Amino acid sequence: MVVMAYANKGNLRQNLTRIVENNWNQKLYMLYEIISGLSKIHGKNLIHCDFHDGNILNHNDENKDKIYISDLGLCQPVKSFLKKYDIYGVIPFMAPEVLRGKPYTPASDIYGFSMIMWELTSGVPPFNDRAHDIQLTLSICKGERPEIIENTPQCYVNLMKKCWNEDPLKRPSALEVKDIIDNWIFYPYEVSEELKSNIIEFINAPIGRNKLATKSHSKACYTSRLLDFTSKKLNEVLESENLQADESTSKLLNEILESEDSQATSVKANKVLVSEDMSDYIIKDLGSLDIKPDEN
Repeated sequence: MVVMAYANKGNLRQNLTRIVENNWNQKLYMLYEIISGLSKIHGKNLIHCDFHDGNILNHNDENKDKIYISDLGLCQPVKSFLKKYDIYGVIPFMAPEVLRGKPYTPASDIYGFSMIMWELTSGVPPFNDRAHDIQLTLSICKGERPEIIENTPQCYVNLMKKCWNEDPLKRPSALEVKDIIDNWIFYPYEVSEELKSNIIEFINAPIGRNKLATKSHSKACYTSRLLDFTSKKLNEVLESENLQADESTSKLLNEILESEDSQATSVKANKVLVSEDMSDYIIKDLGSLDIKPDEN
């Protein structure tokens, strides 16, 4: 049995509608606490493996909001009973490489953090208007990400996109993200002109108003679960689609080449016809000239 402290303000997802109304500085403080906790976890050579908004807890203690990361390691016993190719988690927060059967890494947690960054701008969980099924998973693996919310500071967007990069090797570490947010918050007078511009952008940015559906799809699920399809099946579909795309591309290319060959043949025929016409014209033209043969 595991005994955990009670978080009196629930989890992050339960507070999104309130948090989204906060100013940018308040959002940055919250993100800073979250990434600081994740950085400590990674610093101990641990990986969360189930990093989503339901595992970020809010607690108010003496009028101070505190953030806690929960369920660290609780997913490991579950994973030990998983069969090969099984997928377990919350689809929108799972990195594409994990969905395709690759092992969890610190970069996989960073992908989950990028979705938390996004929902602090939107006020709704990622892909809340979609069924959380194999179709959404395929879309994520092919590069689809949540829509950028209007009035989100560009420097924030840039960091978020780095964190959800398709290539895990191109995502920043938790420590790198922590340092970036730390500079945005705590060192406004000891930074470069570019960073000053970023900070001013945060201060002046209006609170975003998204146009997304606030009511979740009936088949959206934000509870960690064993998915009803495997990574093997997912990869088979992706490879089949890639093969079909390659075949379509090859077919289109052949059609273009055949069309070009046909045009080239047509051009060549036209040149022959023009040449023959010109020969006739030259002969006729010469015949019309009053040229006497050389009598000598």
